[in-house]
Amino acid sequence: MTNKNIVLLISLFFILSNNLYAQSVYEVSADSESVDKKEKIKRVDKWFAIDKLQHFSYSCLISLGCQYVLVNKKDISESDALPISTALSFSAGLSKELNDRRGKNGFFSVKDMIANCAGLFVAIKIINY
Repeated sequence: MTNKNIVLLISLFFILSNNLYAQSVYEVSADSESVDKKEKIKRVDKWFAIDKLQHFSYSCLISLGCQYVLVNKKDISESDALPISTALSFSAGLSKELNDRRGKNGFFSVKDMIANCAGLFVAIKIINY
């Protein structure tokens, strides 16, 4: 995968997540007795949390696993398999965040997606080594 493709993938992520990140403030009931009273709260999403390590690790391992299957089991060249394995891993991370957003008190974490992209970057470096 060329640097141009990596830049395009990261740019696509930021374009897609721009509107989702703006909705990180959501409404919840202030307490269970007064359902009519709503207040806005901001979800805390720390950079240094175990889930960031999980996102990084899973993205890297999914990409490496897909690459292995495509190259060794499907006889696709490494250069042809790399964009496919990267896209599959990126899609898995994006799908997870979109699913999180749809849930109760939904929240799309840009920081989680950045951890996913970092995992993809490391996988690309490992594959191209």
